[in-house]
Amino acid sequence: MTDLEKKIHALDAAYKPFPTFAEWASRTSVDTVRWDRYKAELESGRGVSDEALRRAREVVKRAAALDTGAIEGLYDVDRGFTFTVAFETAAWEVELAQKGEKVRSLFEAQMHAYDYVLDLATKAEPISEAAIRVLHEVVCRAQDTYRVMTAIGPQEQELVKGRYKVLPNHVRTRDGEDHSYAPVDVTPAEMQRLVGEMRSEAFLAAHPAMQAAYAHYSLVVIHPFADGNGRVARALASTFTYRAISMPIMILSEQKNAYLDSLEAADGGECQVFVDFMLDRALDTLILVSDSLQDAHEPSLEESAAAITGLYITKGGYEQAQVDEAGRNLGALILAELGKSISKIAAPSLNGGAISFLAGSISTTPSPTHRPLLKDNGELIVYSLELHTSTPATARIDRKYALWLPKDANSDDDILFARIADNLVMASIDKDKIVFFARMSDLLPSVSGVLMIRIGLFSDRLVGEVLKELKVLAEQALRGEY
Repeated sequence: MTDLEKKIHALDAAYKPFPTFAEWASRTSVDTVRWDRYKAELESGRGVSDEALRRAREVVKRAAALDTGAIEGLYDVDRGFTFTVAFETAAWEVELAQKGEKVRSLFEAQMHAYDYVLDLATKAEPISEAAIRVLHEVVCRAQDTYRVMTAIGPQEQELVKGRYKVLPNHVRTRDGEDHSYAPVDVTPAEMQRLVGEMRSEAFLAAHPAMQAAYAHYSLVVIHPFADGNGRVARALASTFTYRAISMPIMILSEQKNAYLDSLEAADGGECQVFVDFMLDRALDTLILVSDSLQDAHEPSLEESAAAITGLYITKGGYEQAQVDEAGRNLGALILAELGKSISKIAAPSLNGGAISFLAGSISTTPSPTHRPLLKDNGELIVYSLELHTSTPATARIDRKYALWLPKDANSDDDILFARIADNLVMASIDKDKIVFFARMSDLLPSVSGVLMIRIGLFSDRLVGEVLKELKVLAEQALRGEY
């Protein structure tokens, strides 16, 4: 007998069979208080659509299916990648493709495996050896080979799917120790015993978290297949939570160390540690789905953000910032033309100017169709045209104006240049005080030539009107009446 054969013989002899369910149940218990509370919370949130519930369960299944392969080291994941794929965010297919075509194939096979156990759970039939072998075939569908340690080193060998192992598959643990699984010749009998335990009245009456923990642990102890045993065990365990709460147990890759620690604790007789671990993972699933259903009552972040963004888009399709900019441009053009008009009548006895300033003390009267042009700090932008005469005919006129922007801002809606009260107490949009208007299409996407001509004509007319009024006031002042 070679040294390798002697080692295998010793490891076969060291195999410690999994406990009966009665032994397991006598040493463990389930915290039903937390289970019942979280399950009740989930059921209380069922006032959502069937689609929302289906979607929440799908997220859990995708996360469980993706990370079950990562736990076995078939590929690497991180928390962000897992939830990108689980929630099917915009970039999930791209990110999955970047991992390689093999990863996608493995993920899809693992998804099919969870669909398969869901079907088993729905049928509510006792678990059979045949069903477990089919589960192995499904979960390993995308895997053709597995690595085997031989006398000459590691080798890739063909993975026969759906059949029990024909070669020993004892492993080296994380701490460097050899770990024994069921010998090849014992495996069929042990699987038959496991199925018998899972069909017992005591097992069928047990809590689903207890069932899941026992089925998972026992299958891993046997390690009946050449490879893929962990994936089969996690999917098999999910059969019982699917029956109870219609969702799988979600064990994430980031929980791998705690997961392996709990299995090792169970190997050492501390089965409660593994039951607690599996219960916690089932509760994670319940909580995640419950939270997802609560979120289903509210619009998504994208929808909420889009709704707010929509407030800044007019019915005419302009951004509110564009409308503001159009108003500011119109005000600047009017001021420039007023300056030109005033420069035409400059005289020693006549002084004046066109200026723009901010008056924060002015309040505005709401309008159903227009809003005032404001500075970023909320102050009303006021435009002032001021002219005065010298002594002895001293007179002064200071007219104030504001711009009003269309709320809907269709292309043919008007921006209004309207006079406001000289005392700056209240600014309104009275129709009889509108002195100039410009259509949105005159200002956006660019200022039209016709608008420039209109502003020039308006500026001369406005200054002319003010001069007429100023003349009357100057005459009154000269007579001592003003």
